[in-house]
Amino acid sequence: MTRRGWGLVVVGASVLALVSLASNVTTPGQLDGSADTVLATRLTLSQLVNAGTVWAGLAVVSGWLARRPAPAVAAGVVALLTACVVHYGVGTAFGVFDRDVWAANLHWLLGALVVGGPLGLVGAIAHRADRRGLAARLVVPLGAVLEPFVVGRFTTPAILPWPNRIADLVSGLVLLVAGVVGCGRILAAGNRRTAPHRRRPTAEA
Repeated sequence: MTRRGWGLVVVGASVLALVSLASNVTTPGQLDGSADTVLATRLTLSQLVNAGTVWAGLAVVSGWLARRPAPAVAAGVVALLTACVVHYGVGTAFGVFDRDVWAANLHWLLGALVVGGPLGLVGAIAHRADRRGLAARLVVPLGAVLEPFVVGRFTTPAILPWPNRIADLVSGLVLLVAGVVGCGRILAAGNRRTAPHRRRPTAEA
């Protein structure tokens, strides 16, 4: 992969990490209940940018940029590790996190090493024009469809405050709709690729 490609991987990972960090910053008004609308908005954004589908998508896109299998595996790992390091590093530097955040979240760093490579490889396979390529292209949108149900976005306990319930519902709907639309577009494009070309009738002389 070119330097520009690696630069895009690092920049994309850093942007996601910083947006994710910003979405976790809570103001006094959100804590004392005087800014519930702001709280609902922040929670919705936080649940979207911290969705597993979004972080998995970062690794898949990084692998897609790399194209070839070996660089794609490396790109997936680099993307997720960079995102984690920037997220916790900047958060610690600005006092958002305590210094023990690294030990407390070691499992995310290990997870980046474990799943980053396979997800990056999915991105490389997504370039293929066959069924394996189609399946690879469906990984992220299918994840978006399934995630709200897996994590219970539509079954939030009524005992929780309304900002939490609204955030769960809205973020779940956004992921679901985005996933359905993504799957539809990818399947439609796949059908166009595999459809046999019809000959145009030639005019008789």
